[in-house]
Amino acid sequence: MAEKINWNFVTQALNGPSVSGAGTLEVEAYDKIAVTIAVGATQQVNLVPSGAVSLLIINPAVPDADLSYDVGGNAIVLDGPHVLIGAGAVSLLGGATNLSFTNNTAEDAIIEILLGRDATP
Repeated sequence: MAEKINWNFVTQALNGPSVSGAGTLEVEAYDKIAVTIAVGATQQVNLVPSGAVSLLIINPAVPDADLSYDVGGNAIVLDGPHVLIGAGAVSLLGGATNLSFTNNTAEDAIIEILLGRDATP
């Protein structure tokens, strides 16, 4: 039986236009990961044992330009939540099954990760 993940967003420019979207994504499994990355540390986080990911949310408790993760040798700054909805969006990570987070902030960084995936390759 498929799991369903409801998603929605609203973004509005002050005194300007807004963009919004909502939908339901069917996945076979979902995982919630909560990690703490110590000050000055780099920590690998394994995302999936197998299957295609179609939803990935990386949400730092305190976004910061000195907090990042590595994708294909490129440091991606985690200065806000990263929300990838759909297999096309998640493919921007190049099929990564783990991410290495680096915390160069002055405090330990708490990061929540939610992903939806197929469990049967």
